[in-house]
Amino acid sequence: MPTVGCSFFTQLVCLETATIKLEIWDTAGQEKYHSVCHLYYRGANAALLVYDIARKTTFTRAKLWLRELEKEFLHDEIVIVLVGNKTDLAAQREVTFEEAEEFAKSKSLIYMETSAKSNHNVTEVFMAIAHELLKQEQQKEPALQPQPWKKSRVDLREPSNQTKKCCTN
Repeated sequence: MPTVGCSFFTQLVCLETATIKLEIWDTAGQEKYHSVCHLYYRGANAALLVYDIARKTTFTRAKLWLRELEKEFLHDEIVIVLVGNKTDLAAQREVTFEEAEEFAKSKSLIYMETSAKSNHNVTEVFMAIAHELLKQEQQKEPALQPQPWKKSRVDLREPSNQTKKCCTN
């Protein structure tokens, strides 16, 4: 059943080294909600661009949504996953796996295919997002941590040739 308007849900993803809570806003991607969607993805860490593999127009629309995200975020600020949905309709496929995968690679996106109807690969999409978010966080952390091999030194002794001038006339 397609999303009407906007829906919100959370999902906990348990990885080996961390548990990540995903707060998911499903904005439906429908044109009539286009003007308000930026309110939901502001401050996001990840985005799913979902299209129907049996309808080429939805793939074209996903590309337009990507342009919107590119206006809002720098490339390394957000994890973007292009998702070809409805693999259960493979016989009616209008967008080939190769076409979508090539587009995703050209834009440095993760690409996966799913079937929400049969629940095929749905969990794997969220796992991929969680892994990528954790990886990005771990890459940021070393820059914030003190580096023990780089010792800093502060000399508290006053230089001997300096005269004191405070409060003297």
